[in-house]
Parts: sequence; C-alpha cells; structure tokens
Amino acid sequence: MQMNREAAKTAIIIAREEQARGCYRIAHQLLFGMHQELTQKGIKVPSEMENNLMLLHSYLIVKGLVKRGEHMKASRMLIRVANNISRFPAHVVPILTSAVIECSKAGLKSSAFNYAAQLLKPENRKKVDEKYRKRIEAIVRKSDRTADEDDKKSACPYCNNLTEESELVCNSCKNLIPYCIVTGRHIISEDFALCPSCNFPGYFSEFKRYTDFLVVSFVYFIRHEYRL
Repeated sequence: MQMNREAAKTAIIIAREEQARGCYRIAHQLLFGMHQELTQKGIKVPSEMENNLMLLHSYLIVKGLVKRGEHMKASRMLIRVANNISRFPAHVVPILTSAVIECSKAGLKSSAFNYAAQLLKPENRKKVDEKYRKRIEAIVRKSDRTADEDDKKSACPYCNNLTEESELVCNSCKNLIPYCIVTGRHIISEDFALCPSCNFPGYFSEFKRYTDFLVVSFVYFIRHEYRL
C-alpha cells in the first residue's frame, strides 16, 4: 500500500509539471490512470489528485460542449477553470479569451466583463489574439455588469438539498459530489449512470445525447466524404 501511495504522489508531481507546460491531455492521462489503479485496489484517492483531475477534465470537455452548441455548460466549465487560472500558466490568455466568448454567448455578462478586464491588464493585453481584441475591448468599454443568471440547481445525491449544478460540494451536507464526465455538472440520483469503459459517473441522459451526437456526426462525415 505504501508503494501505491508513493506512486500516487509521483503521478501528482509529474502531472503538475506537464500541466504547467500546457500538456493537459498527458497530465489528465497520468492522473486518470493512477486514479483507476487506486480505485481498483480499494485505496483512497488523494484529494489533491481528485481536484487536479477534475480541473483538467473540466477544461478538456469544453471543446466538445462548444461543438454541440451547449454554451451555458461550456461557460460554467470555463468559469471553473478560469477561477483556478494559476493552474494553467501556459495558456492564461487563451483560456480567459475562451471564457469571455462563451460567457458572452451564454448571456453571462458579468463574468464576461470580469474576464475581459483581466485580459486587458498590461501583462495580458499584448498576448490577446487580434481576432478577439476589439470584441474584448468593446465588452470592457460598455461595462455591462448585469448580474449573471443563477446557475441551475439540482438535488444533492446524498441529502437531496438543492445545490448549483456546477458546484461539487453540497451547500447543506458538505459532501463532495461526483461530477458527470460529459458535462462537469454534479451528478443526480434520478439520472445516474456509469461509463461502461472507465466506470466514471455521469448523467444517463447526457451519455445518450453524447452517443447520439457521435452517430449523427459520423453519418454526416460519411455522406460528406463519399457524397452520398
């Protein structure tokens, strides 16, 4: 067991270094692999590993959410990541830029303004992509700080009290709630399923929606490729 604990510590250190370099998939794979190994052996996963894996996963699922047009879900994940931006030093400006864009699309004007203001700080301003600079400057100039729409709430699977969907700690019982691997939202008992591949939790409805999307995308690709 001691060897497993040491291996877990080593994985956390190496993953942190990879994350600092911007190699997020490598860092995710390291933590995910060790998480699986510890779980299979019935060993408690260190909280630091859980948290680091959650942040990496939250970032990596954004692209898929955007591709499916789920801008509110994408913006909530980017807010989660942007609020821990020091963990992503290699891509501070691109992440904050994505947060501004997705929050704007989702109507979260206050968050969009806050991240836009961060981008226009002297240390970031020159690094902003020219394609987005005018848009970001306009958001700050208009200074629309209309309060963000409240995050939807759903029942904690432990105590049934309502908690914001993007929050992973219950407001009432303070339990750490597992997150859906498709959307990053905390799970709910009435729409629960486990991924048959990795055994991580998620919403059954989201697993179905995701697989349906993949099927449609594949069919579109085949038709386009072969002009059917």
